[in-house]
This record gives sequence, structure tokens and C-alpha cells, in this order.
Amino acid sequence: MSFLKKFKKIFHITLWEAIVAILIIATYFILANVLFKENPPLWFTISGFVVGTWLAFRPSEWAVTGLNSGAKYVGLSDYVAGVLSSLASNLPEAVVAIFLIINGEKLIAVITVLSAAGFNTLILGIAIMISTIKNKGSIRVPEELENRESPIIRWAIVALLITVLFGILQYIHSLQVSGTVDAILTIPVAVMLTASYLIYLVYLIAIKENNKKMVDGLENHVEAESEVSEETTDSKEEPNHNDHEKLSIPFTIILLVLGFVGIFFAGEVLTRSVEQLTDHSTFFDTEKGEITLALILGAAGAVPEHSIAVLSSLKGDIEVGIGNAMGGILQSSLLIFGILGIITSISLDPFVLIQLASIAGTLWFVKRCIHDRKFDIFEGLMIIILQILVFIILYEDIAIIV
Repeated sequence: MSFLKKFKKIFHITLWEAIVAILIIATYFILANVLFKENPPLWFTISGFVVGTWLAFRPSEWAVTGLNSGAKYVGLSDYVAGVLSSLASNLPEAVVAIFLIINGEKLIAVITVLSAAGFNTLILGIAIMISTIKNKGSIRVPEELENRESPIIRWAIVALLITVLFGILQYIHSLQVSGTVDAILTIPVAVMLTASYLIYLVYLIAIKENNKKMVDGLENHVEAESEVSEETTDSKEEPNHNDHEKLSIPFTIILLVLGFVGIFFAGEVLTRSVEQLTDHSTFFDTEKGEITLALILGAAGAVPEHSIAVLSSLKGDIEVGIGNAMGGILQSSLLIFGILGIITSISLDPFVLIQLASIAGTLWFVKRCIHDRKFDIFEGLMIIILQILVFIILYEDIAIIV
């Protein structure tokens, strides 16, 4: 394989596209720190969103590829590698949220994370619809989603609903005692949300030897079958093998470094662009202004999951498409939201409570689909409509009272 083809296969872009991207990014950072350090024009601010979105999207792919390759070196199963890759694709919104908190934009940070979970809900419904349309009716629930994700989904439903109830009770209590509305996500609650997902990760990694034995047993069974069956099985499994190829150690390290560095700068650029955009329009000083910015950032941060889920569904890789979207919802609502609650006080205002309740409702809906072991077009459509309804309510009605 030639160098150019190998470069495109590993980095998902051609060498010339990489050169152009480097020149554009370098030009942006030079202008941002020299010519437009103060009071940049609107066109330059918009350019920052474009550069930041690219840095959130492409380096996330590199980090995912590097993690998939690195997981094979340390002996992790493909499923565990997939969960870790999903975490990598969710890093942009986490980095953006942390930068926003550092810059004093707490509300935008929280809404960014929760809206990212909402956009992942949309992409879950889209992935289901694409897969069911390709299969002309319905699809079977991916086995890994049924066997591995069910416990954390059940926990997330209960935990999020209890958090919503906790916020409502705080509202009622504060009104009775002081006449003011004051509901805060306490640190112990935030710690438990974060710890629940971390424990889930530890559980997955701890059973990797059992997974390995199950895979070895399956391979032995396949070897005992006829040569025709082996060839058929190999041809069916070939796409997944190519998607998760074990790269050399130097390439694995390069992808990990470039991926995480790119994600870091994506957070910085997007956060800077948000601050600049607020100076260009009085709209962002209104009730809906901050929420608009947060929704834009949430959509930009969820770009990696969107692309992975849609492309995987179009290729017929149901497990990756649906699993990545589900991972994004759980990680945003439990892990990242919990971490934000640990490092800063989060106000449980109506926007936050309704989005948490809608996530719990979506997870319940998915759990019912898992129970009957199939997804159909109607269920995918209902998930999409549910999240659009939530966004409309949040933007049109709740935004004015936040």
C-alpha cells in the first residue's frame, strides 16, 4: 500500500486535505493572537466556529482509532474498546463545558452538556430509522446493547428521575422557607452520578477475561464448521475487522496524541468564539440568547457521535450506530454532567430538570424496545419527535424563566 493510501486510511483524510487544514488552522491561530486579539470582526468569529467544529470532529476520529488500536495491545475486548471510543467522541463537549466554567459561563456549560445528550437522542432515533428502513421493517436489538447496557440504562432512569424529584423538592422547600427559588445539585449527588458510570466502566474492563473466553469459544466453534460456513462468516465479519485494525505502536501513539490535543484546542476555540459572538449581537443578551449558544455548542460537540452513528447505520453496522448514540446519552447525562456538578454548583432550574426528565423518558422508551428485542420505524420516529418536542418546550417556554 502506498504512503498516500495508508495516510488516508489511518487519518480519514487525504494528505492534501491535511495540508490545507493545517494552513487554515495555523492562519486562524496567528490572526486570533496577533491581528484580532481584541474586537475581532464577525466573519472571523464565525470562522472560529468552523475551525472549532473541525477540531472537534476530525481529531475525535483519530482518538477513537487510536483507542481501538491501543485496546488490542492491552487485551481489551472489542466491546470495551467501543465504549472507550465513545468516551473519546464525547470529549469535545466535556472540554468545551470545562472551558466555559473557567470563563464564568456556568449556565451555558451545563446546557451544552445536556443538549449534547439531547442531540444524541435525536441521532439514536435517526440511526434506528435508517437501520429499520434498510431492513424493510424492524431490526433486532444489538446483543451487546441488550446484555451489557441494560443495567446502566435501568440505573440511569432511576438516578435521573430521583435527581429531578430532588430538584423539585428543593424548589418547594426554598419557596416555603425564604420565598425564593433555589435548587442546587449537591456535590454528593453529583459524585454518585459520576461514580455510577465509572463503576460501570470498571465492571466492563474487569470481565474482559470472560469476554475473551467467550470469543475464543466462539472461534473454536466456527473452526469446527465447514469451510463454506467459515468463508461466509469471514466475509460478514470483514467490515468490522477493517474498521478496528490493529495499527503499529508509533501510529497508535500519534493518533492518540493528535486526537486529544485537537480536542483540547477545539474546546478553546469554540469557547472563545462563544465569548466573541456575545459581543456582536444584542440577541445573546436576551433570555434565549445563552440557550441558543449552548444548543449550538451542544450540536457541535456531538458532531463525532452523529457522523459515526449515521455512517455506521448506512453501512449496516447496527451495533456501532445505535451503541455509539446510546453511549453518548449515558456519558453526557451521568459522567460529564456529574463531573460538572463536582467542580461547580449547578442550579437545577426548569431547563435542567426537564432535560434530565426527557433523557430518563427516552432511556425508558429504549429499555422497553430492548425488552421486546426489536426496534421498528415507528419507535425510531417517536424518539426523534420526543426530543424535538423537548427542545421546543425548552426553547419557547422554559428559556424565558431560566
